[in-house]
Amino acid sequence: MTTSRRSRRTHDGPKRAITPWMMALTVLALAGAVLIALAVGDEKQGDAGSGATASGATGDVNAMGMPYVETPGSATGVAEAAGVVVSGAEWALGRVPLDVAFRPTWTLRNTGSGTVEIGEPSPEILEGCCPGPFVLGERSLASGSTTTLSFELAMHPGMDGPHDILVHVPVTAGSSAEILTLGVTGDFRG
Repeated sequence: MTTSRRSRRTHDGPKRAITPWMMALTVLALAGAVLIALAVGDEKQGDAGSGATASGATGDVNAMGMPYVETPGSATGVAEAAGVVVSGAEWALGRVPLDVAFRPTWTLRNTGSGTVEIGEPSPEILEGCCPGPFVLGERSLASGSTTTLSFELAMHPGMDGPHDILVHVPVTAGSSAEILTLGVTGDFRG
């Protein structure tokens, strides 16, 4: 005698329906997990290091569960706008693995004689996608002062391939306003 899949299921016990309160509890649990992950991600993002480096492999993970690793490649070149100078203005990441997170970081130094104001950075995507939110330290820099700028990069399968991102940073010194341009390139592969 053969039995169908349907008749076998009845031998495993009664089938239970999902009630509205069970669904509500599931949604609340998922929402709580997402809020915790976002809070941890924001906390980690605020820890961006100084200089042209990023978080090392500390065991930290981002909000998507990807481990943070040291920023690959090297930062070269100099960019300048309205007295603000960045050494290591262009990150050349080289080949980058998927499913990891890192933070390219730049140090902005006011080499002018007066105070400068740093505006909101904005990305220009030449190829690829998706820089994370910018983390900018002090926005008002006295002569000789420094601040850091960073953002998270974390690509998963489907986002692989070449990426080329410019970061435009408005800098105002007195009545002079200029744009500081920084860059990141990398080839993300599994």
